[in-house]
Amino acid sequence: MFTTLLLHSIHQLKGERSTSAILHMLTGKKSSQTFQDVYAYGLSTFFGIYRTITREELMAELKSLQANHYIETKGKEIHLTTAGISHLQTHPIEKTPLYWLNGAEFQHMDQLFWGRLLVFVQTASNIASGQHQFIPVEDHSDILKWVKMKYRSIQGNLNENLTFLYEELYALLKELPEWVAECTTLRFSSHHRYGMSKEQLAIRYDLKIHDITIVLQAVIHYLLRQILKHQERYPYLYGICEDLIVTLPLTQSAQKTLEWINKGHSLDRISKIRNLKMSTIQDHIVEIALVNPLFKIDEYVSKEAAQNISHTAKELNTNRLKAIRDHLDGIYSYFEIRLVLAAAQGASKHAGQTT
Repeated sequence: MFTTLLLHSIHQLKGERSTSAILHMLTGKKSSQTFQDVYAYGLSTFFGIYRTITREELMAELKSLQANHYIETKGKEIHLTTAGISHLQTHPIEKTPLYWLNGAEFQHMDQLFWGRLLVFVQTASNIASGQHQFIPVEDHSDILKWVKMKYRSIQGNLNENLTFLYEELYALLKELPEWVAECTTLRFSSHHRYGMSKEQLAIRYDLKIHDITIVLQAVIHYLLRQILKHQERYPYLYGICEDLIVTLPLTQSAQKTLEWINKGHSLDRISKIRNLKMSTIQDHIVEIALVNPLFKIDEYVSKEAAQNISHTAKELNTNRLKAIRDHLDGIYSYFEIRLVLAAAQGASKHAGQTT
């Protein structure tokens, strides 16, 4: 599973990005470069899906791929070998849980949703069985606060609420491969047992911890996609994530910049108001263009420039900013090039989601 994810990512990056780009993608680094890269190379679904992986762990996996002759390196460039391409062809993402992932859309809410669900089930199960003392499986203060408020609102009908939750979860999980559904339910804690750790699940299913981590993350995204798409079918689960929904998956800082733009302020004025460098504000503009297909870039780059940049990027078949700028004799700034590419990538991503 994780092998397929890495090989697919390397294939998409076409040797134009280093191993750091893969690490930043998986951990969801909040940088303009990473955000634009995942859209530019068709990897936005993997953004922030493995926030706990370390550089050492990633490098160990890449060394294993190289030892198995799946990849080869040329300086900082990484490419798939014939064996690596063959592996991807025989293990298409569409046939694995990787297909359910959508990091760009859900990374801001997935862990809070999952933490709330785990702790609520644990809390309700224990109290319904007369056990009022237990150690929560999550210690995130926001999660614990939400569960306490939720419990107070339904404590008079606890068993009825547990039944509603069970029915909704069962309806969703029964559509998954049996072992994936079982793996997911084994993570839940009840009054008589704690949920299994990822290490225990890895042993049970004879998989790497990396694989278990990715499968569980894919299930969370599958649940969120179905819950948000069919709110009327899963009202109880929707109530667990309703307040986490955002219109646009922007960083907080970019969201503030967008608010000032909507008030009619120029970038220079926003830079002064927020006491931020112009380059930071420009990063925000690129981020906004990536996630909002309705955002107009005409104010920041001319139509002629946009056409020239788009044509050159397609002609060179690259997302390398320097290559595009050099080909255009340096007449456009890196900001203009990044913005045009971002707008095109954002529009393409949105079109793919609505078809």
